[in-house]
Amino acid sequence: MAAMKNFYLDTVKGRVSAEAFNGLICVYSLLQRKMEEYFKPYALTPVKFNTLMLIRHLGADQGVSQNEICHHLIVSPSNITRLIDRMIADEYVERTISEKDRRVKLIKITKKGTKVLDTVFHGYGEMIQQSAYVLERSDVEKLSELLLKWFSKLESSFKKDEVDDE
Repeated sequence: MAAMKNFYLDTVKGRVSAEAFNGLICVYSLLQRKMEEYFKPYALTPVKFNTLMLIRHLGADQGVSQNEICHHLIVSPSNITRLIDRMIADEYVERTISEKDRRVKLIKITKKGTKVLDTVFHGYGEMIQQSAYVLERSDVEKLSELLLKWFSKLESSFKKDEVDDE
């Protein structure tokens, strides 16, 4: 892994934007692997976990539409449909029809989905803490601020691009 990391970082030396981008990808890759290992005994993936969290906290008892899940997870409708189908097979969620608009499919978390979230959540939080605090707290605070700023500006520019395309 060290040789691969050096390849990704060394090939962009001196190009700050590429260094930042590739550094972020390398960190994400390591964190993704760590999350996958953590969730594996629970038959979860990071995507399923994030989807369950979204449904539980945004949907509460009413459920959340598949379109809203797409928007928040930034995935296509066809990908969300396949993901939800797998999560229904796992008995983590159920799909219902909205009483207000029969064209809208609402996704609700099941008792099994709630139970698995309750089981993994504390350990997941600890894993985040351990991963973040390999850096000093002040560095984590700066990084958090910069990443949120970067996300906000990128999201705004993407939304502007979407409007311009229409």
